[in-house]
Amino acid sequence: MSRFLFCSISIASALVAGLSTNGLAQRPSAKQLSAFLQRVSNLPAVEAQIKSLNSWQQQWRKCGYPPDSTYINGLLQLGLAYLYAESLPQAIHVTQQAVQLSQAHRSDITPDQPAKAFYRLGMLLSEYSQLYQAARVLKQAVRLGQNIPSGVKWASNAYLYLAYVYYSAGDYQQSVQNAERGQELARNIGDTALVAKLLQDKAKALNVLKKYDEAQRAAEQAVALARQRNYSAILAYGYKQLGFIAESQGKLDKALQYRQRAFEIAEKIKDHSTPDYAVSLGLTYYQLKRYEQASLYFQYGVDSSRNLYAKARALNSLGNVCWKKKEFPKALRYYQQGLTTIPINFQNPAVESLPGAQTIRLADQKDYLLTLIQDKADTWLDYAIANKNKPNYLTHALETYMVADQMIDFMRWEHTGQQSKLYWRDKTRAMYERAIETCYRLGNAEQAFRFLEKSRAVMLADKLNELGARQLLAPKQLAQEQALNQRVADRQARLASISPDSAAYSKAHAELLLEQDRLDTFRKTLEASNPDYYRYKYDSTTTALSDVRKYLKKQGGSLVTYFVGDSALYILNVTADRATLHRKPVDPYNRIAYAFMPLLSSPDNMNRQFGKFLTLSHGLYQQLLAPLKLPAGRVIVSPDGFFLPFEALSRSAQQPDYAVKDYAFSYAYSAGLLLKNRTHSPSLSPVGDFLGVAPVQFSPAMNQLALINSDNFLETIAGRFRQARLLTHENATRRAFQTDVAGYRVVHLFTHAIADSTEREPLLYFADSTLRLSELGDNGLPNAQLVVLAACKTGIGANQRGEGVFSLGRGFAALGVPSVMTTLWSVQNEATYRLTELFYKYLYEGEPKDIALQRAKQDWLKTAEGADQLPNFWAGLILVGNAEPLHQPNRWPWLAGLGLAIVIGLAGWRTWQNRRPKQTTQRAYQSS
Repeated sequence: MSRFLFCSISIASALVAGLSTNGLAQRPSAKQLSAFLQRVSNLPAVEAQIKSLNSWQQQWRKCGYPPDSTYINGLLQLGLAYLYAESLPQAIHVTQQAVQLSQAHRSDITPDQPAKAFYRLGMLLSEYSQLYQAARVLKQAVRLGQNIPSGVKWASNAYLYLAYVYYSAGDYQQSVQNAERGQELARNIGDTALVAKLLQDKAKALNVLKKYDEAQRAAEQAVALARQRNYSAILAYGYKQLGFIAESQGKLDKALQYRQRAFEIAEKIKDHSTPDYAVSLGLTYYQLKRYEQASLYFQYGVDSSRNLYAKARALNSLGNVCWKKKEFPKALRYYQQGLTTIPINFQNPAVESLPGAQTIRLADQKDYLLTLIQDKADTWLDYAIANKNKPNYLTHALETYMVADQMIDFMRWEHTGQQSKLYWRDKTRAMYERAIETCYRLGNAEQAFRFLEKSRAVMLADKLNELGARQLLAPKQLAQEQALNQRVADRQARLASISPDSAAYSKAHAELLLEQDRLDTFRKTLEASNPDYYRYKYDSTTTALSDVRKYLKKQGGSLVTYFVGDSALYILNVTADRATLHRKPVDPYNRIAYAFMPLLSSPDNMNRQFGKFLTLSHGLYQQLLAPLKLPAGRVIVSPDGFFLPFEALSRSAQQPDYAVKDYAFSYAYSAGLLLKNRTHSPSLSPVGDFLGVAPVQFSPAMNQLALINSDNFLETIAGRFRQARLLTHENATRRAFQTDVAGYRVVHLFTHAIADSTEREPLLYFADSTLRLSELGDNGLPNAQLVVLAACKTGIGANQRGEGVFSLGRGFAALGVPSVMTTLWSVQNEATYRLTELFYKYLYEGEPKDIALQRAKQDWLKTAEGADQLPNFWAGLILVGNAEPLHQPNRWPWLAGLGLAIVIGLAGWRTWQNRRPKQTTQRAYQSS
């Protein structure tokens, strides 16, 4: 779509030539030259416009006039002429000159000139697909223009391009936010056409984020504005967006109507984006499996597209048609032609060849490239299956999936919005399933492990990488980043407290986005200036399977990691001497798992349906554990999505024979995170052993149930530690917790919490108020080895496909806490108190955390009677993360330091005392 507003830019050639025909023309006044520039020209050829503008520019300089606003506008118009002549490099060069001149502090340069120049340069860079550079320049246009009445139109147009740039980069959340900011400015200046365009860009991004109702409203508003003002091009694009929204919801017949209408309007007005409308229409026919009609429109796109990315998209679509028709060699040729069409300096026509990592990293519109590479990999896999798992075809598929995985990393690092990152985790999940299937068919457990790891918790890994990278920053840089982070957090809190319908909401939202921009800009500066910080932050190295085996050998345990796909369940079990990948039907697993968990969260249902529970529990055991034939002992489970309590799986369907009898389970978000987890170096200052928090009663406004006896059990637990501090009753305040938590190795919370959504932060309840997890700061628990969350459902939350469960426990893991004990349902208070007390007993005796928890549960089962033996009471507590014994710090370093300081102090005092009498005597003698 053309996003720029066409300007009349030519100067009549006769007029320019006439400047040299008389005495006045030998040195026309600046006023005359300015008037000439403003004259509307009817020259039909862009080439003639370029020639006239170059002549005008030379005449201005020859006359010795200063580079004022008139001269700068002449350069900007020349840049547009080069753009229309499809000479983008020259257009950018000329416009860069205008940007440089506009920043001179001269009285004859209008206040809005810098904003206008930066906007034009950003627009050209986005047309040239230099997205990162375009975003940086367009933000400058916004900053320079939004507070100047004459500059608001440039700022609002810059937001249009920012929305486009972020969408092209796959950062859909940022696209929505920039479209909304632009809308506000465009409405203020009455630019209806721009409002409509921004509504369309907003609808486009919302649709991708699956916010269909909001997307529909925005698109319909844009169409209504276009109809009112007879904006044909905007109307065509609006119908195209409505087609996308309908298709996303499976309303293909409606989508076909919208896209047919859009194509007809575009073709009638000879819109230069008509080939793109044709491809969109072809995609609807493709979804309807009307492949012949789809191919006609795709070929139209290939033959008519001037934009290389659009042409590559059309070639990819033709490849998809051949793939579905099982014409695999032809499909691969189309994909390869698409790869060589995208402007990434890759020209190898061999279908076996792929662009290298550096090449794909430098690509701007990576979503086009990822789609081509992923479709090519899928085609190789299906080609192999059609040829009885032909090994070399499977190998080509594997190599192509590995490139796609690299692309996914690069794209994620460019995104700032969490919703955008989550969208791509969900969208690319199918790719990981197909990659694991390829490994299964090749018998390649090593690569299967790699893709299993990359299919989960990578956003959490990014966060922990970022925490580690911060250790490489100077104190001043750390302070700057913390201040910027705090400003963002403050704006988020303020926005959350305002009604979205109020006038103050828009202002607060704009302030939040501005602060987020400042933080993002600061981080980009850090990455550019500190190579070590950059390498650490963007370390995507996957833990090798051999390293996992070494870890398991040392630990004496096993690893179980699994992937729940759309077509199959894949389970990889790893021990010190082997790794085996299993494939199972996924439907039985889904059916059993989704019936199993509700029974665990309801003791009444469990009592009534215990026979059903045993059948389900045994079914899961048969699927997830029995085929692995694991030796008894310690087992690490890396689940896909929500946590299943493996302890409660039964070897028998007739009577309870729980796995907790033979296995000490711990859980990990991924094996790589477990192995990379930070180690705690001895603190230079004394660190406390235990911080316990039990508000017991809560402020009435919070509407939370009292946790009776939690303070008494906390006192019993604290008695096992030498340096313990308890915050109970009215002392368990938010401020007290924030003040003390950084100084303790073990933190135990008997309180309530909320963490059931990605849309809002996890909340902890204290006696007086609540605390958002982000308020602890990224380095809020520098000494914590273990956090015990003895509250209800702290291990559950929104399950984000491709990333995992966003729970309170994960929130603490993201703060760098290596071990978190958490709960999977609303656990019974007395059972939780007793189980944690037993856990600490064995932990104090030096047992690893997983074995300590196993023994606590075994003790419970030995002594519990009746309903207390049900898994609802004891299986809900799980350990996530490092399961090694609690590290007992060596207090000698700081004690020795303190002792040395005391010795030195005493020695100094004695020396002073010994010298004091002599000085007194000497002074007395002198005075006499």
